[in-house]
Amino acid sequence: MKTATFTIMGMHCASCSVRNERSLKKLDGVSMASVNLAPHTARVEYDEAKITEKQLHSAVIKNGYKVLTEEFAEEQKQEIQRELKTSKRYAIIAIFLAAPTLIMVMTAATLPGSLFGYNTSIWVQAILSSIVILVLGWKFHVGMFRKVMQKSANMDTLISIGTLSALVFSIYSLVRGDEANLYFETGAVIAALILLGKYFEARTRGQASQAIEKLMELGAKTARIIEKSGEREIPIEKVNVGDTLLVKPGEKIPVDGKVIKGTSSIDESMLTGESMPVSKNKNDDVFGATINISGALYITATKVGKDTILSQIVRMVTDAQVKKAPIQKLVDTISGIFVPIVIILALITVGIWYYLTGNLAQSILPGVAILVIACPCSLGLATPTAIMVGTGMGAQRGILIK
Repeated sequence: MKTATFTIMGMHCASCSVRNERSLKKLDGVSMASVNLAPHTARVEYDEAKITEKQLHSAVIKNGYKVLTEEFAEEQKQEIQRELKTSKRYAIIAIFLAAPTLIMVMTAATLPGSLFGYNTSIWVQAILSSIVILVLGWKFHVGMFRKVMQKSANMDTLISIGTLSALVFSIYSLVRGDEANLYFETGAVIAALILLGKYFEARTRGQASQAIEKLMELGAKTARIIEKSGEREIPIEKVNVGDTLLVKPGEKIPVDGKVIKGTSSIDESMLTGESMPVSKNKNDDVFGATINISGALYITATKVGKDTILSQIVRMVTDAQVKKAPIQKLVDTISGIFVPIVIILALITVGIWYYLTGNLAQSILPGVAILVIACPCSLGLATPTAIMVGTGMGAQRGILIK
């Protein structure tokens, strides 16, 4: 069995992660698949005799998402940074445009002039809310359309239907001359707040990723290799098992190895938490990223790259973030069936209200309220985000949680 870990870009809610997880589990040869929304990561155990990693990626891509593998770590980092900048820009603009619509409605403010029998303030509300809902919130509508084509639903479906309902009904009321039933600010404020939430989510993911990066940065960047021609400094990536390395006082041990000459004290606090230096003599083991304090040491490299203790620690923390806790699996299961149930309840609510009142405006609003309030952001994101941030912050403080 082989394990593949890759990043899935474009997931917005727990329903997205559940859908991708189900698609992967259905593939012949896959024994385990776990898709975690918070870090946007999929971890799959599969039989390479039956299926390839490329086929795993294809199953996710068919669902309308983008796949980035571990090989493109720098591209992943850039993608996360782009997502953070874009979500921040969208959130700021959306709040800046939605605020005036809310203020005008709450204060019943009017502006000089009128057009087609309506005060200018109403047209300003219509224009600003249309920009927020249709332009800044376009990803929600595209996401909903994709899910409709795939005969499924996710949180984008709820957001899109809720905000578009408020906008379309307000335009309909405007055309009918019904000034009492305009809800431009409702759709605009909802879209703005959700876009702000998206920015917070992206920022949280970035902070958790930085915790892992800081762990990786603990290691040395170069090593001093001993050759027949003398000693020279090389990048840490070029050190091979069996190379003889010289570590001078004050320098970090570049890789895991064994002392072949010299005596010194090593600060291993980053590894063990013990502040007292540890004496090292010939044939003693030393570990990458620990600090040589007193004497020069000649060591033979025994583990390099992903095999070092530091790399294993980073991998354990990453695994703890990617793998799902039992409570998270339960949350994802609920979120997966949550969206269609909410849509059905909203339609039933509209039907009942219309039957009782005969007023379409009065009937649509409770239905829209259900769609908007029921968005499972907290349910689908709070649990994985708490786990991811918790393990990341623990790792920064030297506490490994698994």
